[in-house]
Amino acid sequence: MANFSGPIPISANTTYVAAYYSSVGYDASDAYALSNGVASGSLTAPASSAVGGNGVYQHKNAFPTTSSQASNYFVDVLFTPTGPTLILNFNPPNPSIPASATLGSVVATISPSWSDGSPFTGALSFGQPYSNDQGTFALSGNNLIINPSGPGVSGDANTVQNVTIVATQ
Repeated sequence: MANFSGPIPISANTTYVAAYYSSVGYDASDAYALSNGVASGSLTAPASSAVGGNGVYQHKNAFPTTSSQASNYFVDVLFTPTGPTLILNFNPPNPSIPASATLGSVVATISPSWSDGSPFTGALSFGQPYSNDQGTFALSGNNLIINPSGPGVSGDANTVQNVTIVATQ
């Protein structure tokens, strides 16, 4: 564990690398664990393919730049936001979409709110790393719907579909 004398300020929508160096050369890793990305609170480790490699390492005491098999090397950070955070609630939380779902069908309703209880008055949109699954989905107000002008979901039945929703105030 590394402790710093005080918080390190960061900027939104900026990529940072958390790493350590061990002179004995051992690390813990889990191959393909970052294939789909990982989110924890306000922080996101994007899918490795979306950023040209995630989960980086280096075999010498230098900045890590090598990625292999979308591996997670379990270097975590403690993050405490300085202001309220946005919370996106989905209803249902894990929607299941039948292959027969019609274009325009509501997949889930998104309810954005601030952690301090103040109202969210901004807009929802698609963003990286997953964007909008080849146009399968669309946003209509606070509803995630099957895109009326998209390909539909018949070929995606019984698969996991990832989208990233961005809320802008």
